[in-house]
Amino acid sequence: MAKKKKIAQKRPPNIVLIAVDSLLADHMSGYGYGRLTTPHLDRLGQQGTLFERTYSQHIPTTPAYSSMLTGQDCFGTQVVALRHQGPLTPKVRTLAEICKSQGYNTTCVGFGWNPASRGFDKYLEFTGWGSWNEGRSPKAENLNAVAEPEFARLVGEKKPFFVLLRHMDPHSPYLPPQPFDRLFYQGNECDPKNHSMDPVMAFKPFADYFRSWMPPGITDKDYIIAQYDGALAYMDTCIARLLTQLEALGVLDNTIIVLNGDHGETLYDHECWFDHHGLYDVTLHVPLIIRYPAKVPAGKRIKGYNLHKDLVPTILDLAGIKVPDRFDGKSLSALIKGRVRSFDREFYITECTWMRKHGWRTPQWKFIEALEPDFHFKPAVELYNLVKDPGENVNLAAKRPEMVRKLRAKMNAFIALREKQTGITNPMLTQGDWHGLKGVGPFKTSQQAYESMHIGDPKAAAKLQARDKYADKGEHHPDPTMLVTVIGRGHSGTRAISHTLAQSGFFMGTTQNVSGDLLPPEPLYEACRIFSRRIKYLGQFQWDFSGVLEGEIDPEFRRLVETYLQEIIASPAVRKGWKLPETTLVFPWIARMYPDAYYIHWVRDPRDCILSDHLTDRLSGFGIPCDDVPDVQLARALSWKYQADLVRQTPRPRRFLNLRFEDFVLDQAATLEKLTQFLGVPMVKIAVKPDAVGRWKSQPPTVNLDFLKEEMTRLGYD
Repeated sequence: MAKKKKIAQKRPPNIVLIAVDSLLADHMSGYGYGRLTTPHLDRLGQQGTLFERTYSQHIPTTPAYSSMLTGQDCFGTQVVALRHQGPLTPKVRTLAEICKSQGYNTTCVGFGWNPASRGFDKYLEFTGWGSWNEGRSPKAENLNAVAEPEFARLVGEKKPFFVLLRHMDPHSPYLPPQPFDRLFYQGNECDPKNHSMDPVMAFKPFADYFRSWMPPGITDKDYIIAQYDGALAYMDTCIARLLTQLEALGVLDNTIIVLNGDHGETLYDHECWFDHHGLYDVTLHVPLIIRYPAKVPAGKRIKGYNLHKDLVPTILDLAGIKVPDRFDGKSLSALIKGRVRSFDREFYITECTWMRKHGWRTPQWKFIEALEPDFHFKPAVELYNLVKDPGENVNLAAKRPEMVRKLRAKMNAFIALREKQTGITNPMLTQGDWHGLKGVGPFKTSQQAYESMHIGDPKAAAKLQARDKYADKGEHHPDPTMLVTVIGRGHSGTRAISHTLAQSGFFMGTTQNVSGDLLPPEPLYEACRIFSRRIKYLGQFQWDFSGVLEGEIDPEFRRLVETYLQEIIASPAVRKGWKLPETTLVFPWIARMYPDAYYIHWVRDPRDCILSDHLTDRLSGFGIPCDDVPDVQLARALSWKYQADLVRQTPRPRRFLNLRFEDFVLDQAATLEKLTQFLGVPMVKIAVKPDAVGRWKSQPPTVNLDFLKEEMTRLGYD
């Protein structure tokens, strides 16, 4: 065992970034909070170095992570808005891209949609939201369920690894599981004498969202704050489990462990009710803890200022990775070693979530300037003395105009310098419809903002952070384009999904048949025959697919597929895809060629599928070994089974959605909602024929389909 440990130490250190959304540093016990919310993270801080004054310059999630994961400020990333328009600029590299270039395996957990998440080898998702009706939300356990096996896999590899874990527990909805829900509260949250929640529920833009996850009849704000604290304590315990796993695997001490928040949280502060907007310190101040025994001293607390942009240079420095990239930030090693006392004591701050504002923060003063009226009806200019008024409750702008002028001048000088250095206009001034309301532009009045901005439920909140921000609508997507394809047997109604995609703004090719198939199909037909050479028939309607699930893809297959898809791949369209039933016959290799594509697996009841003919009815026509079946319906059923078996045995791409034709026809609205959540693009309703479902009842199959029973049951066709 000792020898193994010595060998492991020779390779570069692993990197684990525990990035926590909405983590309010002042509610962590290690940062002085009165409740014991984070005992395990406190211990992590004692084993490493804790930074007391780390700030998020750019609010909220999207610009914050862009800075955290690139080492740049907002002029370097060109990202300032939650609903960022376009991908992260190619002028900068992400930490994942840098680590990959240095031979690291890279995995991202829970953050596949953000511009800054560009460049990871692997993306794993987990359920990180919830609602009152759904019950308590085990967000951190959901994360652990995908992270733990991934750590076990990565440790077994020869390469070092970089893993980003994006925790969501402190982000609303605050729904920690028992016993954490009552860990810090024993009162009556619906006490009719308590009216502290009245202004919260009267705030129209958020009221519907709050009602979707807060207890019915809630009156006590302290209960909601206790839920936030309980979520921290719950997450803290789950993170401890991951650290224990790394220790058991023998890699903890050779792993740079970093805990950082993207931004804080406004609970009952500044009338920004249980969210993370506003440029107040409850939102800007974030925790930072680094543990790496080889280079980071244990038990040290650093009071000097530092920013998100300093994180990447620090990690690379600790890992001994030297790169030519120029960063806006600096390695914190200088603070750790005591060579300097502080980094940027004064800095530019921005927010573009529910309000568009920017400002300037110094150790004593904070200046905030609105770039347009906000939905809280706040004054256009705010000024706070952070020494005398750390809670930022007394606006001194009217009383201290000379200080307003001084800080505004400093801010404008910094903006002018960065514009000159980068050659771009301040991105805070080029956001267009930053609020997601197309064609509205900047708000003219606070009343307009109040009436226009609205979040209705957790699904809507999740969409704001992820899936409704794609394609040519101007919102960001993790890739410059999104590629979609349909996996589904012929005569399974795939024309419905092809037409839906086309009418929803996806480019599906200039030449299609009436079924929405991309033409001409002959190159893909030939690719199917090459693919089928590696399949073995075992008899009794069973096949061995190991030859296509393992080994290299045939080069001629690649050439043929690329020839077939050349128009789609070359198209400048941001949203594009194709549909051809024969794609299903080569799904394993297509999934490997296009691992980042969106795969819609479209199925139909085989009893209806076998009522009409399709080119894929005769598998032998595509070189697939099988029995010669003279009965037409039996041949079609055999084709259905073959394709179902092939799809089921193929490792799932990370973006994969199962849909049934029957559900689309009988409840199109619900199916379109699933598609919208999956693709992040509002889907258009098309005309359907209800009588297309269940035709087999009036035309019963003429063959025995018992050999399909297991698969039919799995798909819900009892």
